[in-house]
Amino acid sequence: MTALSSPITDIVSDPFWLATQAGKLMIQRCPVTGRHQWYPRAHSIYAPEATPEWVEASGRGTVFSFSTIHRGNGPIDAPYTCALIMLEEGVLMLSRLDGIAEAELQVGMPVAVAFSPLPDGISLPVFRRRET
Repeated sequence: MTALSSPITDIVSDPFWLATQAGKLMIQRCPVTGRHQWYPRAHSIYAPEATPEWVEASGRGTVFSFSTIHRGNGPIDAPYTCALIMLEEGVLMLSRLDGIAEAELQVGMPVAVAFSPLPDGISLPVFRRRET
């Protein structure tokens, strides 16, 4: 398999990617409402005048939806499964499922974050089955 390249980071997403080096999954929280948001933004989607704060997520969630790619066009060998994960904090995160046979996949399956390291020290968050 060809190595994955690192994501392109920016001032808004840097805290997320730096935290992956320490094995932490970070999401944003509105300081006005206390509600979580994902993907990273420079402003709160609940109170646009507020700058969101970064907080560590539990890393636990459930599969909301998934799709198995059987014919890829990139550095990941097919088949692989992309999924929308509903985190316990109430936000949807697009990621990859790891170590789960296609026949065992189901919506509502409990999962937990794991980290797949890249050559530069950044890690990609992936999700694996979690025993309830």
